[in-house]
Order: sequence, then structure tokens, then C-alpha cells
Amino acid sequence: MKTIIYSIVILLFITGCFSTYPMGMDEDTWKKLPPKTKAELLQIEAEQKARQRELEEKLRHQERMKELEIAAKREARLERILKLAKYGDIVRVNISGGCIRIYKKCEPYRPISLLLVRGETKHTKLIMNYSSLELWVRYDHQGITIDDDQDLDDFDAAVYLPEHWERGKYYRLNLKEPYQKNPVIQNAKVYIRYLPTARTTSNCK
Repeated sequence: MKTIIYSIVILLFITGCFSTYPMGMDEDTWKKLPPKTKAELLQIEAEQKARQRELEEKLRHQERMKELEIAAKREARLERILKLAKYGDIVRVNISGGCIRIYKKCEPYRPISLLLVRGETKHTKLIMNYSSLELWVRYDHQGITIDDDQDLDDFDAAVYLPEHWERGKYYRLNLKEPYQKNPVIQNAKVYIRYLPTARTTSNCK
């Protein structure tokens, strides 16, 4: 009997049937089965669902632990940098407001906030309701460079030169794509400010 039951299980798994009856069966097939077979199939299905839930929970836990490990490493790295960095070596960059042009519509997005060490480039995303726009932000001796591709040295990248960043300064961001009439990022606000560090000089405000 068990051989027949498992044959049914394998057949249903291969065919990938979807039904309100156990194991994806159709109504006629289910009604023709004897009560004992039905009970055993219900038990098999329950065990399969339990194993699936256990596997999904395990995968979620592993993903969560991985995220916590990454966050801990990021925090430890930032603490080390803050201890050694001089004032002006780290900036906070906030991007908010405006919209992102998708075809003929201009969609709002979630604001982002980044910390960048001098010489660092970060890859991030501006998240909209149903899509996202990749963004690269670099901080070097020239200032802050923002672009929607990795070629931060091309002519269409937005560049902000250091000025009054000790007090914080707002800029307007309209990021254009080559050969496109309208900017892909329109009227966004960029806020840049130096991050105080353990070695901040006494004359910095």
C-alpha cells in the first residue's frame, strides 16, 4: 500500500497539480480513494508542509544572521575610522525630495543617507514603489560626485565642490542621461555635511 501511496505522491509532484484537495488531486480522484489512503496522504502532505515551513524558517534565520553580521562589521569599521579620521575625512550625504523620471512619469522615492570616507565610493539605490534607480556616490579631494552609472568621471555626473560643509549645505540635483531631454532625477535635494570625529579640531563649528 505504501508503494502505491508514494507513487501517487511522486506523480502529483511531477505533474504539479494545484487543487483544494490534498496533494493537488482533483475531486474525482480524491473521492475514489479509500479512507485509509486518504488519511495517509493527508499525513504525508502535513509532514511535507511542516518540513517546508521548517526549511523556510531556517533560511530566514540564516539570512537574518547574515544581515546582523554585515551590520556589526559595518559598525565596527565605522568606529575604527572615526577614531583615526581627521575632521573633513568623513561626510554625510542625504538625498531627498524631487522625483525619478520613469518613461513619462516622475515617481517619488525613499530618501537615503550615506556616510563616506574620503576616497570611498558607495553603490546604493533610490527605491520607488515598483522599481529602483542605481546610484554611485564618491567622496574624494575634489568633492562629492553622484551618477547613475559607475563611470563617475563622465560629463553627465553631478559634482559638488567642498564649501561650508562644516555647517552643512544644500544643493539641487538634476541628473541627466546622455541624449535625453529630461533629467532622470529631477529637483532632488542633496545635503552634505562633515561628520564630527574624535580628532575634530577646536576651531571647527
